[in-house]
Amino acid sequence: MKAYYLPLLFAISFSAFSQNTSTELPDVVVHSFEKNRKKLSNPDAISHLDSLQLRINSGTSFVNVFNAITGVKMEERSPGSYRLAIRGSSLRAPFGVRNVKIYWNNISLTDAGNNTYFQLFEPDFFHQATISKGPSGGLYGAGTGGTMQLNSIINNSPFDKLRDRLTINNSYNSLGGNKHTFDLNFGNKSIQNRVYVSYRNQKGYREQSDMEKTFLSFQAQKSFGDAGRIEFLSYYGNLRYQTPGGLTLTQYLANPKQARPTVGTAKGAIDQKATFYIQSFFSALSIKNQIDNHWAYDASLGYQQNDIQNPSIRNYEIRNEPNINSRGVLHFKNDANNFSWDAGYEFLSGKFNSSTYANNLGEKGALQVEQNAQIEQYTAFFQTDYQTKNHWNFTISGSLNKLWTNLNNPETVFSPRISIGKKIGQNQYLLGKIAHGFSPPSIAEIRPSSAVLNPNLQAEKGWNHELTYRNNFTKGNWELTAYWFELQESISLRRTADGADYFENVGQTRQKGIENTFNYKLNKLLTLTAATTLQDFHFINYKSVNTNYSGNQLTGTAPFVQSFVGVVQVHPNFNIIPQFIYTDALYLNDANTDLLPASRYWNLKFNYSKKIRNFGTKIWINLDNVLNENYSSGPDLNAVGGRYYNVSMGRNFSLGLQLEW
Repeated sequence: MKAYYLPLLFAISFSAFSQNTSTELPDVVVHSFEKNRKKLSNPDAISHLDSLQLRINSGTSFVNVFNAITGVKMEERSPGSYRLAIRGSSLRAPFGVRNVKIYWNNISLTDAGNNTYFQLFEPDFFHQATISKGPSGGLYGAGTGGTMQLNSIINNSPFDKLRDRLTINNSYNSLGGNKHTFDLNFGNKSIQNRVYVSYRNQKGYREQSDMEKTFLSFQAQKSFGDAGRIEFLSYYGNLRYQTPGGLTLTQYLANPKQARPTVGTAKGAIDQKATFYIQSFFSALSIKNQIDNHWAYDASLGYQQNDIQNPSIRNYEIRNEPNINSRGVLHFKNDANNFSWDAGYEFLSGKFNSSTYANNLGEKGALQVEQNAQIEQYTAFFQTDYQTKNHWNFTISGSLNKLWTNLNNPETVFSPRISIGKKIGQNQYLLGKIAHGFSPPSIAEIRPSSAVLNPNLQAEKGWNHELTYRNNFTKGNWELTAYWFELQESISLRRTADGADYFENVGQTRQKGIENTFNYKLNKLLTLTAATTLQDFHFINYKSVNTNYSGNQLTGTAPFVQSFVGVVQVHPNFNIIPQFIYTDALYLNDANTDLLPASRYWNLKFNYSKKIRNFGTKIWINLDNVLNENYSSGPDLNAVGGRYYNVSMGRNFSLGLQLEW
């Protein structure tokens, strides 16, 4: 038996041993699928992060935060260039975040084109993150990857302890870079406000990989009646990050820090000044109200404007993307009968105007192609929950989803979701779930960088079968999930001879996995969290031209990932947080001929905090990639000429200071 399966077996045996001495610990309450539920009895496979976990490292990147979660993989090719995959590879996302619906305080950040510009945000802006894994079509429309709920809370204190609060953070990186944040909460019992301002710059580890970002946000919420609330959300983000391009293995071994060089007539990243610029504005208004003991509703309306310039190695693209979103839900509950239902809608609409020019050494050249698209997504959904007196829980939901665009044929799909759960004793829970997923192609897949439209690209569809066991025991908690996902019309990235990306439906994939997480508090000094991910993902029916890839492993997905996070409380004011992530080798192309070696990542953080009356201070030092591992967090999959490699940062450290009044 391979050694890396031992943590999984240890968790199973440890949990079985502890069941006889278990006592139910206070259960975390999370918001998912329109319900505030205890995590133990939640009918979905979820992972929840609080504000401390979101800031586990330097507080400047989400990468190592999310990579410590089972089934979740975040990649960063260079500072600011994120990709996110939940239970699957990032084949569909050579750039950005796709096939994962992301919400901020239950308002969609994902646009009508199924893109989310997640790189605009900072970890310390949010207080909570809840990730629901697998198809979420029952209530959140199109998507097979999953759903992420991000929450930012204004002045999270009881009314009798409300006070204005100012937090200032400053951090500095040894490679050259700094981050400064200003976070002000103020108001009274009737209205609360939050102003958040962040500026960050980072000198990249490679040539042509510097990043600079400014992010501003204003939130306000006003109470009315006995249980009503109106909330206003807004942000402005201005981001610039350079893109160094992928290297061949020869170039990577010779100098992994170099940008993609000029070869013959093909210009390199430095010559072309390859950079991604985005200015984004978002504002939304939401209302929530409890009408009586049975009825409640919430509704929201938002607007998002994204303006993008992208001089790349191949061309110079300018995009203008205005979007609107709206969501409304009606809630009913009858506590006497342990019954509730929810019904609502979500509407996303956007215009995606793109002009592609020649790139003449970083300057806009002759117009090559101009394409304008209109996309609308309609979702109508319902959900019913019923709990019997002997602790059986039944959840049935479904959504009717339609995507319309002027570029390809519209599709309408009904996606049901059924889960059955049983509470066993006071501290154990068993859950079975079947859910259908529907994920239409994004605008970037229908209209890729090759500038050749693919109006025949079809949505991914499939059924997910899932079984979860949870246990709260004396000194911690444990969760084990096994799933089997059959995906039809899988969308895969392909590349032209000059490196432009395009996408094809490649038939069927079978995705089988096991996710295991346990948290254990050994004593007052040591807490340990271990997360094990096993993924057996294969192409089942995949033929491209005259090549048959059926039976090959899914590109870009590691079969095994293991992470450990510890908290060593040396003193009430001082702790040490070590983190380790092992990622197994993975294939870089659909033919399974090129392999990215396994990597071992170590991180170590030292925290000191002191509070005197209403004044608090924190000082921290974060050591990143302690062993100076030479690894690639975000390889370019199916890259022409074998240009897969983007080296991640070597050993570096950050120093931070936080002041709070």
